[in-house]
Parts: sequence; C-alpha cells; structure tokens
Amino acid sequence: MRLGMNLSYLDNYWLGTKEKNFADFVKPSEAAKREKMFVEIAKAGFKTVRIPINFGAWASLNAPYRWENEEGLKTADLFVKWALANDLNTIIDLHHTEVDGSIKGAATTERIVWLWREIATRYKNTNPEKVFFELRNEPHDIKAEDWQAQAEEIIKTVRGIAPNHSLIVGFHDWNSRAALIDSKPFADSNIIYTFHYYDPFIFTHQGATWSSEGLPELKNVPFPSSKNIKIETPATAKGKWVENQINSYQNDSSAEKMFADLKAAKDWAEKNKVPIFVGEFGSYGKYPTAEDRCRHAETIYTALGKLKIPGAWWEWDGGFNMFEKGTNRIADCMRKAVDSFNTQKGIK
Repeated sequence: MRLGMNLSYLDNYWLGTKEKNFADFVKPSEAAKREKMFVEIAKAGFKTVRIPINFGAWASLNAPYRWENEEGLKTADLFVKWALANDLNTIIDLHHTEVDGSIKGAATTERIVWLWREIATRYKNTNPEKVFFELRNEPHDIKAEDWQAQAEEIIKTVRGIAPNHSLIVGFHDWNSRAALIDSKPFADSNIIYTFHYYDPFIFTHQGATWSSEGLPELKNVPFPSSKNIKIETPATAKGKWVENQINSYQNDSSAEKMFADLKAAKDWAEKNKVPIFVGEFGSYGKYPTAEDRCRHAETIYTALGKLKIPGAWWEWDGGFNMFEKGTNRIADCMRKAVDSFNTQKGIK
C-alpha cells in the first residue's frame, strides 16, 4: 500500500439537501472532474487511493432497505473504475454512515450490515489484490464492545460474499490510535487495522469549524512549538479541551513524541502479528504557514517510513491539500516531505 492519498467528494453529504436526507449530494459535473485527479495522484507517486463514500445517503432509512439514488451508485462505480485504470490500490471506505448525526436510524447495525451486503455484492468481482473494503470510517459515540459486536456482524456478512478481499477495520473513538492499542484483533485473518493520526490536533485543525470548541478561533499555531511565538488562547477555548492542548503543545509537537505515538501502534501490530495502515493524517491549510505544514508532514512521513507503516494523506483537493497556494501542483516542500517516506532505512 505504501504511499496513499484520500480523494474526497463522495463523502460530502453536506452538499445535499437535508430534507432529502442528503441523497442528492453528488453532482455529475463535479464528480466528472475527479477522473483526471486519479491520473494526477498516480503520477505524483502515490500507490493507494482511499475513496470515502457515503453509500448510506443513497439508501432508504427503514427496512426493507432499498437504494433510492442509483446515480450515486453509478458515480461510485466510476471512481473505483478510474482508480483501477491508473493501477492504484483502491480502498472503498464506507464513510459518514451517521451522516450529520441527526437522522434517526442511519447508522444502526441492521442498516450498515445491509449496506455492506449490497456493497460487497457490487464489488465482489474486483481484484482482491487491488481492492480493499473499509468497513466503517471513524466509529464514534459507540461503546467499544458495541462497535466490536457491530464489526463482527459486518465481517461475517462481507465474508459470505467476498471471501478474499482484505478488510480494513478501525476501532471506536473515531479510529483513534489509543482505541487501536486498547483493542484486540478480530478472528478474521485477512484484516488490515487502521487508525487516524492528526496530532498535534490544535496544529492540524486550527480554524476548523466542525470540531472542538475554540478551534474555529484558534490561529497562528506554529509547528513545532516555538519559544518566539506565543499561542493566544481564544476566549471560546478557556477551560476547554483546546486550552489543555495549548498548554501541553511544546511536548505534543515534538518529533520524539510523535514518533513514539506511531511506534506504539507499530508495537501493537507486531505483538498481534497484524498489518496496520494510517487511513488519515494531514493538516488543514486555513491558518498555518506552508512551511509549518511541510515540517509537520515531513515529521510524520519520516516516522512512517522508519516504522514501515503505510498511510494515506487527507486529502488531494480539499482544505487539507498539499498544493502550492493557487495551483493544483504539490508544493516543493510537501514533495520533499512525501519523499522522506521512501528514504528511511527503518528500524529493527
């Protein structure tokens, strides 16, 4: 899998109409623009593309379930086709099953199992050496044991249809690294375990409007921590999680701390004799400088290269992109960061 890239759009439910349960979020003209992006991703040296897809937005909410938007499904087929045409390993990722969290019944085990019965049937004849099934992106607001039980049901369903495709499975608490380390592998022997790594979060998500209180107003967080730059705590972050993260930022932004984080995940994988994959990492480009973003990227790519952990950057063309400002060309310092993955000798 090695170097991977996320290509968003088929997960962007918010582009649709809430009254229609977001089923209309895909626009054919916008989807068509992505065909050339698969070409560009492959030319840039990435070997794997993760395609987040909100299949759930195209299905009915109540049993007996049925597809309500065939155009969405046909677009998903095109994305998979375009990825494989460019010889990219292709991850079909079931994304945002819970949509915005307000639609009752969207993420029940029964409905997700039905979705996977349909998805696995749709793609069972793809090359299992090239196509991977990611069962659910970032399970959250669910107890560890409940996610374990739900995942077991999904695995059993998929295995009855597609016995040879590798599955990608994360754990509760938003596919966190800590949840991975606290969990045990499933019985299925053909699973790649995943986690997401956006540390230090106040750097990678400064300015983000969709996350923790205080982050939308947080800005000018350097990477790594600098004695010459004082991080101003927004009033909205006082007494909140974000203020605690600001206070611990000097340690959290050190390369040593980040390497130790990733090595702990690698140690878990080696202990359990299973492969792992970082499904998402990256930084939001609204406020940080390009130089800081590149330093952050190089820190992670260097660690992943040394530890021989494959991973997928979030994302190709959205707010987390690697491009030089105003272009669709990867910035030189980002290119250097990506290349650092392949120049590491690894550790024993």
